[in-house]
Amino acid sequence: MVFMPPIFDSIIMLLIILIVARFIKRRSIILQRLFIPSSLVAGAIGLILGPQILATLPVEITDYWAIFPKNLINIVFAGLFLGKHIPSIREIWRMAGPMVAFGNTLAWGQYVVGSALAIFILTPFFGANPLVGALIEISFEGGHGTAAGLAPTFEKLGWAEGTDIALGIATLSIITAIASGVILINLYNRKQGNRLGKDEFEQQRLDMIRSGYDLVSLSRKLDTNPKAILINIVAFLVSIGLGWVLLQGLILLEDLVLRPFTDLRFFIYVPLFPLAMIGGLLVQLFLKSINRQKLIKRRTTGIISTFALDLLIASAIATVSLNVIGNNFFVFLILSIAGMVWILGAFIFLAPRMFPSNWFENGITNMGQSMGMTATGLLLNRLIDPANKVRARESFAYKQLLFEPFMGGGLITATSVVIIYEFGLLFALITSCIVTVFWLLLGLFLGRKK
Repeated sequence: MVFMPPIFDSIIMLLIILIVARFIKRRSIILQRLFIPSSLVAGAIGLILGPQILATLPVEITDYWAIFPKNLINIVFAGLFLGKHIPSIREIWRMAGPMVAFGNTLAWGQYVVGSALAIFILTPFFGANPLVGALIEISFEGGHGTAAGLAPTFEKLGWAEGTDIALGIATLSIITAIASGVILINLYNRKQGNRLGKDEFEQQRLDMIRSGYDLVSLSRKLDTNPKAILINIVAFLVSIGLGWVLLQGLILLEDLVLRPFTDLRFFIYVPLFPLAMIGGLLVQLFLKSINRQKLIKRRTTGIISTFALDLLIASAIATVSLNVIGNNFFVFLILSIAGMVWILGAFIFLAPRMFPSNWFENGITNMGQSMGMTATGLLLNRLIDPANKVRARESFAYKQLLFEPFMGGGLITATSVVIIYEFGLLFALITSCIVTVFWLLLGLFLGRKK
């Protein structure tokens, strides 16, 4: 009898659970109507079967699941720019200026809300760690991937519980994003007299089911040329490798520069995934400079990234500590409600004033990303504008090129907890207030240019 190492058993079991979750979703009208991702269903199944509830799965399996997210997030972020056309900053701004302003207002405002709550309520009354000030942006804007990817940083800073709280908030936020988004879209369509017929809704529902990767049709979507697939895999490896070299270089440079003056260090706490994203951008820019961009197939890199993200979300939710969330329930609840109120309020009151036209279509796409993830924003966009008449998807895609390197899992998100740890909550609150006001005023100015 041949025995496989436990890590292979854990991977196989996770894949089986994902397939089962996909089957359950396809048979469940409720899950389809709520557009709940299969990865969330898989994570819930894994959590129930794991040692915290039914204890059906051995600890050896779930222990490996716990280390998957912080490694898979490097694959997800390395593929963000691979295979994408990289336009000039001027072109990006022309296509997506209001999108960039509104998205940054939402993201930086989450730091304002989180820092203020930490200073005035969570730390003095609940004894919460000051790092909770960064959790709203990490969980809402960053999502499961960012929350899981920051696990090593939270551990180094002495607050490993932060990862579990962030994952819990991210799970609640994505469900809220889909539910609130669908409600808002229905209300808007009713107000505009754009009610969908039964056949149109059914077709829309089927489109949403097919929107993710499909294990059955995976081979048809992937490039069938083995050489092309290998080139894409190598591009991922090079991107992550470049990110690692960049991070080690920054750690070394910081140490050399600061050693004579202070023991304060910053980059030793920074995770790899934002630098892997920069590595992917450098690979794409290099291929562009030698006119070899077509070597990277965006469809293939997209499927690899999506598959890695689904594995990440499933394993992260399956291993989230229920005890940690229970022990910090009121902190978890306050941050969750505050994040939802800020994002929904900004959408209702600011989006009509920051977008010169088609504010609802543009705004709800950003709202979906800020409360869930990029895929959630695109899902809500397809619901309100199936034919892409407004072309908000193009503006949203352009916006990501300026937004993702910094927020929603980028450099600012990845370093926010370190900044709070080193400089304090008051510094974070003042800085985020200034930046939020800047983007808000810029957005209001752009919104006046009808």
